[in-house]
Amino acid sequence: MNTRLDVLVASVRAVAGDVLQSEQAPRGGGRLPGAEPGAHIELHLPHGPVRQYSLVNAVDGAPMPRWRIAVGWDANSRGGSHWIHEKLRVGQALQAAGPRNLFGMDPAHRKVLLLAGGIGITPVYGMAQRCAAQGLDWELLACARSASRLAYLEELRALAGGRLTTWFDDERGGPLDLAAQLAVPRWDAVYACGPAPMLDALERSTAHWPAGSVRLERFKAAQAEGGARKGFELVLARSGLKTPVDCDESVLDAMERLGVDHPFSCREGLCGSCEAPVLDGQVVHHDSVLGADEKAANQRLMVCVSRCAGSRLVLDL
Repeated sequence: MNTRLDVLVASVRAVAGDVLQSEQAPRGGGRLPGAEPGAHIELHLPHGPVRQYSLVNAVDGAPMPRWRIAVGWDANSRGGSHWIHEKLRVGQALQAAGPRNLFGMDPAHRKVLLLAGGIGITPVYGMAQRCAAQGLDWELLACARSASRLAYLEELRALAGGRLTTWFDDERGGPLDLAAQLAVPRWDAVYACGPAPMLDALERSTAHWPAGSVRLERFKAAQAEGGARKGFELVLARSGLKTPVDCDESVLDAMERLGVDHPFSCREGLCGSCEAPVLDGQVVHHDSVLGADEKAANQRLMVCVSRCAGSRLVLDL
């Protein structure tokens, strides 16, 4: 996803309290690459940061005249949210890359629950449109602190009708009890995006569901498990390079120290840009990209966060 495209900001508008929608059009006309629901793009912001944002209008994979994203105001922003809310203007030239999809829908799932919390509605909105277009048996549970802070609420009501259930904390007296909602797996799958506490509660509440039936996307990395971090030897098989990786650096840090130019973006194990193939060594996965089966296969890792359980990690690089 690292080929950059030149885009222009075609529109900017508020779609909820503290949520700003922006559309990017190809510079010089034409269409942008299409995407399936759940996909995201990278925006390369003028002051340096590269940020990933879900496409709101990714529905059927067809080429698009514009990419549409929606960005919530984040008080703890690392530079992306604040810049977009304060500096982004119509007509600005930016570079973008994508789309990339780490949260795609499985066509085998015909009875689907969609779960969104706050700005997590951005990938889920496209999924809802796909479900409606394909005539699936689906429901949408959309949660936010208040109705005014849920983006696309009126559009969702028009699209989903009785399939939509909303939960606003200020009206209900607190967050939704997911354990009660999900005690019985009435769906083929649940697709969820939202804040970490909601997704953590979802994973606890669906631990008894069949493997592969719970799909989620995090906007912030999950808390890594505790325990001492150990050093190990990193071997890059194709380039013939070797180096120790100490307990305080990542595989990506070590590769950069060797002068290896490897793609990366988030440095949090969220975007998948830094994925690398594994030839040998038991990986300790700390990413939020790979599924349980993919992690168990031990064939790839995200070099920005994942490590080695043993003394030697060999990558096909």
